[in-house]
Amino acid sequence: MADTFDRWIEWANNPPGQRPGLPSDVHASVISLDKEDRTDRQKVNAAVEHRAELRRTGRTAWIYLNDFDRGTQRSIGDPEWVKVFASAEAADRWFDTHDPEGVAWEYEIEGGPRHASVWIFLADGGSRQVGDPAWIKLFASHKSAQNWLEQNARGGKIWEYPVEE
Repeated sequence: MADTFDRWIEWANNPPGQRPGLPSDVHASVISLDKEDRTDRQKVNAAVEHRAELRRTGRTAWIYLNDFDRGTQRSIGDPEWVKVFASAEAADRWFDTHDPEGVAWEYEIEGGPRHASVWIFLADGGSRQVGDPAWIKLFASHKSAQNWLEQNARGGKIWEYPVEE
């Protein structure tokens, strides 16, 4: 019986356009690993299971970068800069109405399960590296974000964004 690692390797070893379907949660989990770890069966399977556990416990959110409005670039802090979704399904519902070609990326939430809002830290306010696991940090509470800032990015700023269910 094929496991997640086998599905990943089959997908990765085929050229674009000839790849079998691969669930986005598997792709996101494996891409979050260092490149050399993506060929390690145990690390791939563990990463996918870890991400599934985070999702089951409400410790992930999906981020859609919405940084342009009629030719004007938005920046972090603008209420419309990103959309935060509780699930891929919530993102898909929003995309159906607002941006059928849009893509959201799943990120881990630090400090506990998500609530009505998450707090966001972005090391480089000019970066548009959505999809890169290191691009953004999400926090479950203002307190957990402040604690992280004190230890890792003194003087850094955090912004609150609502989570759409």
